[in-house]
Amino acid sequence: MKYMEMIQIFLASGEDWSAQEPLDFRRESPGPALPVSAAVSELRLVLLGGSTSGKRAAGDLILGTDTSTETQHSEKRQEEVAGRRVTVVDTPDWFCSGLSEKDMRQDVGRCVRLSAPGPHAFLLVMPMKPSEGEEKRMRKKMEDIFREGCWGHTLILFTHTGRLSEKRVEELLQTGSKELRQLVEKCENRYHLLNIKDRPDDTEITQLLEKIDKMVSGNRKKFYSSETYEDAERQRTDIERRIEKEWRVLMERKEKEMKSEHEKEMERSLNKMKGEIQEKELKISELEGRITQLEKELRKEKEEEKRKELERQLEEEREKMRVAEMEKERLKDEFERQKSEIEKKHIEEMEEMTERYERDARDEAQRILMKVILPEVQEEFNILKKDFIRQKGREIENLHQDIRVKGMIINDLKQSRGVGEKSTELEKLLLEQRELERENGRMEDMLYEKDREIERMRLKLKESGISTT
Repeated sequence: MKYMEMIQIFLASGEDWSAQEPLDFRRESPGPALPVSAAVSELRLVLLGGSTSGKRAAGDLILGTDTSTETQHSEKRQEEVAGRRVTVVDTPDWFCSGLSEKDMRQDVGRCVRLSAPGPHAFLLVMPMKPSEGEEKRMRKKMEDIFREGCWGHTLILFTHTGRLSEKRVEELLQTGSKELRQLVEKCENRYHLLNIKDRPDDTEITQLLEKIDKMVSGNRKKFYSSETYEDAERQRTDIERRIEKEWRVLMERKEKEMKSEHEKEMERSLNKMKGEIQEKELKISELEGRITQLEKELRKEKEEEKRKELERQLEEEREKMRVAEMEKERLKDEFERQKSEIEKKHIEEMEEMTERYERDARDEAQRILMKVILPEVQEEFNILKKDFIRQKGREIENLHQDIRVKGMIINDLKQSRGVGEKSTELEKLLLEQRELERENGRMEDMLYEKDREIERMRLKLKESGISTT
């Protein structure tokens, strides 16, 4: 079935999409309403990308400034560009710099505050030939931080240091990795080429700003709202704190139970050995008494033969006591060893339990957060999907109309062909018709891919066992 037919069926059916499983992307708050053709008086841009992407140089070129080093944390710069104030927020490498999750989230919060009330555009800065896996990392991290809604506000800024034309970029995109093409498609094929080696003329930066203005004017919501991000972060933090408190109480109770069980195990394991040590101590005490008695008898005895016998018996008893003392020390060492092993085992079990409970607490917080957020974004998704289909449906219908009109003109020209001027005009119209047909195909492919992506996201949520009921 052609996509135009599918669109017409959808619009006519009035299908209730709220019954479908919701998608996981953050909502945005609308910026001020502007005429479609108007440029915003203040432009807020956030530069994102790896440490070697040329973010700093790109920011310098946009603002007409000159700095040297990449930032270690988000920084804000402002200049007047083409008669309006432009704010650029430089960010560190969030994608593969080795930042901890905590440090990264702190810097994301800083970036959001610096671009308040929200950036008009995320400029995803990357070299024309990114390193292997970089596009996938960027896509995942962008959606982890800003959710799916960020792509409507994102433009890819390809940086290079040589001579590279827009046509060459298109060729590289066609022959490049699948991940790169998917990333460009995520941004609805919005990208700009910037030479960061040589300072460009004003035209190149003006063209970039025009592309950004076009993206902003085409968005129903003019900027990505920092308030939305901060609200979601506060909600996430509140849920995590509540879950942490609940799990801490549960863990303390479990610790008490484990401590009690540990003490019982210690008592069971060591009581037997304590008994053996006590037996040895009793035997040593008896031997000491026997030796003392023999020594007394030896002092009193005068007869030589009896004295020798007493000395022999005394030596035997002393040897027995020496052996008993050694056995007692061995048992004491074994006692301490077993005690140490039991305590070590207890500590390891406690650490394992703590780690497991913390992990379970995080998972539980995430599940609760998803249940809270998903119903809220369901309505937003419905609106976005219908708006997208209506918009693309109108564009495809207009393309079909243009193709029909061009076809009629071409037929008229073919009938009167032979005149050189008309022949040239015919070739021009044929080229325009083919371009319109290609554009029509691209739009239908975009709609098809959008539906596939929506279905993949729904399946992913379903497989994760997330329910909003």
